Amino acid sequence: MALSASQKASVSQIASLVVANAMVFQELLSEHKKEVETLNKTLLSANPQSAFLSQWQSILTLDYVPIFQAALNVLAAMPANPDLDRALRNLAERALQIISHRAALRHDVMGRIYHTLLREREAKGLATYYTSVPAATMLLKLALEPARWSHVDWSDEKDISKIRVADLACGTGTLLMAAAEAIVDNYSAASAWSGTTPALDKLHRILVEQVLWGYDVLTSATHLTASTLASRAPKVDFNEMNIWTLPLGGHDNRLGSIEYFENKKVQLPLDPMHAASTRVTPKGRVSYSRASLPKLDLCVMNPPFARSSQAGLLFGSVPDSERKGMQLRLSKLLRQHKVEANSTAGLGAVFVALGDRYIKPGGRIALVLPKALLAGIAWTRTRKLLTRNYVVEAMAVSHDPSRWNFSENTKLSEVLLIARKLTDTATVDDGAYQVLCVNLWRNPVNSWEALGVARSAMLGLNSGSVPDIDIGQGGYSIQAGGAKMGEAMKMRWSELGQQHNWLLPCAYAQNVLARVTRTLLTGEVRLPGELDSVNIPLVALGKIATLGPAARDVNDAFSLEVSPTPYAAFWGHPAHKVKTMSQTPNMHLAPLAAPKHERTMVRPLRDANLIWSRAGRIQLSARTRLNSKALTAIRLDQDALSDVWWPVKLGTPKAKRISTEKRLTNQEKALTLWFNSTLGMLLLLCFREDTEGAWIQFKKPSLEACPVLDITTLKHQVIDQLAEVYDSLCHKSLSPFPGMGSDPVRAELDSKLGEVIGLPDMKTLRECLAREPFICLRPMVS
Repeated sequence: MALSASQKASVSQIASLVVANAMVFQELLSEHKKEVETLNKTLLSANPQSAFLSQWQSILTLDYVPIFQAALNVLAAMPANPDLDRALRNLAERALQIISHRAALRHDVMGRIYHTLLREREAKGLATYYTSVPAATMLLKLALEPARWSHVDWSDEKDISKIRVADLACGTGTLLMAAAEAIVDNYSAASAWSGTTPALDKLHRILVEQVLWGYDVLTSATHLTASTLASRAPKVDFNEMNIWTLPLGGHDNRLGSIEYFENKKVQLPLDPMHAASTRVTPKGRVSYSRASLPKLDLCVMNPPFARSSQAGLLFGSVPDSERKGMQLRLSKLLRQHKVEANSTAGLGAVFVALGDRYIKPGGRIALVLPKALLAGIAWTRTRKLLTRNYVVEAMAVSHDPSRWNFSENTKLSEVLLIARKLTDTATVDDGAYQVLCVNLWRNPVNSWEALGVARSAMLGLNSGSVPDIDIGQGGYSIQAGGAKMGEAMKMRWSELGQQHNWLLPCAYAQNVLARVTRTLLTGEVRLPGELDSVNIPLVALGKIATLGPAARDVNDAFSLEVSPTPYAAFWGHPAHKVKTMSQTPNMHLAPLAAPKHERTMVRPLRDANLIWSRAGRIQLSARTRLNSKALTAIRLDQDALSDVWWPVKLGTPKAKRISTEKRLTNQEKALTLWFNSTLGMLLLLCFREDTEGAWIQFKKPSLEACPVLDITTLKHQVIDQLAEVYDSLCHKSLSPFPGMGSDPVRAELDSKLGEVIGLPDMKTLRECLAREPFICLRPMVS
């Protein structure tokens, strides 16, 4: 496979990083091993290439094969010339600068550089997102909180040696490094409490040789994982590291860690020179033909996000000739082993199911995943897997508009989730298990802030200070360094796990909005500061209406036309034009005579009449950017189809259609009014699928489950009054959502809706919603 100029540049940069990393470690070793030269001494040679090759060959006879073998192979492949000499001297100077800042080594500076280099290459090809150091620190401190591991004597090295922690997509080892740091902290604290002297070098050897296991398909990544772990104590010798480079692609269509669905030992290529055959071990690789995976106490992962719907991403780093075979083998493997994962969600769902196969009863899984895990339809099977086999102990999301993510090379909204696997005899009793829900107002920017967040959250939880979403009040303030970092609350797992989605306790930065929405889901309107509540009739949208076809179905039956046809369409959602609830179709559709060329091999020609039968006058948002849009729903003067709106037609196959056109029209107006009210938005936003901050989607199954005002049970005169309110407002422009707190039209909408159905003033609630970062893109704290 020929490489482009940019790909060649990336390969050269990563190769340089591997060499520079070996230089850094050589300098560290020289401080503890007299056989190892300092970098300055090696650079005295007239031929730096030869000098480094000789020095690294010498180091290999002692130890540290995982770190120096890859660098030696890179350097040996380079042609000797003056340019190479200058490059090596320049790399050595940079290595010495890094070493002069020892704190940087503890924060995996080489991994940070590696992640940056991969943004344009492996990150897109493998959809691999590397966890930031603060996020890894926060996740592992919460996952390894000593109070949750009461069966482990943290002061006893032998007890710790029995723990098995694995990352099945380890990358440069950030999560494994954070696990090591958390275990060392637990050990040091327990030793101090028991009055014993901690043997940190001994513990480090135990961690490297027995506790920590890492797997990846990139040799350069496992090289950095090995050096990251070893750099914690370079003077310690060890016999082996359980870091494996697994095969990907090839004539057997290998699938990396996913191979562990087949067997707990993965067959490696017999060729010792093949990168995939390398088990990273300081004592060599000659006898290892299988990579084993033990039963785990903790599986921690930030797995690849590649989705099956994006063929260019799934296994995107392998040649096109291999990709199809790998996809077919993946599908077959998922069927044969009855893997509870929807590959439409991506490989991340597959990795969660894989981790489940190897986690011991009572063990834990700690994940960095897209926030869509909490509400995405494609993640439903993963949520069911976790609901059946686990108790979710904690989840954290970022409401920081500068960083919705916990991975370095993405801007996608993400979630940190920790769950404990049930034992064979365990049952989830009502109220027995509580989920700690952390809503970060400011995403930690360094390890100290991350430690502060984790400690504050666990202190609040263990002391009983974190309030329950149902029976508590207020929100527990998460603090770090005297600054507020967010809010936390609890929710019973027996309640959350049975919900259509898990977004509610993490839907809003402000706990007050989650509490209001929690009661609203039951049909009770209870506003902050109010002693009384009001009941309103709610019903799942899917029970009173039918949602129309998705954009791809429309595109498989029609072509878009400017000239008039019998088939109307409302295409797009231009924020500068769509400001009023009443709209008219802006395009037309023409039935296709044959499938579009690019779709012929993917989907057949759709029946235009069938697709058109699902057109509707109400158009409900399918995907939108909340910071610029003003409406969640509009109403047209005729039926239409759309690309970014869901057509909504009142009535369902099981429900009787409205008897008169006027009655139908008034109910449509009432429902459109509801969707654009503050209460309607609060409910709707709890059924969203987050992509990136303000950029969200509403999937059809989620909308069908979303509670709405039950217009079928309201009295005729009430519906007529709501229709009159709609008529009085439908041509007035609403401000974009960030301005809803001061928008007089939206205030009038809420006020008149409230007058008709008996609701209190929504001003405070509307102002709170306008302050939400995912709506206004402004931080909750400065």
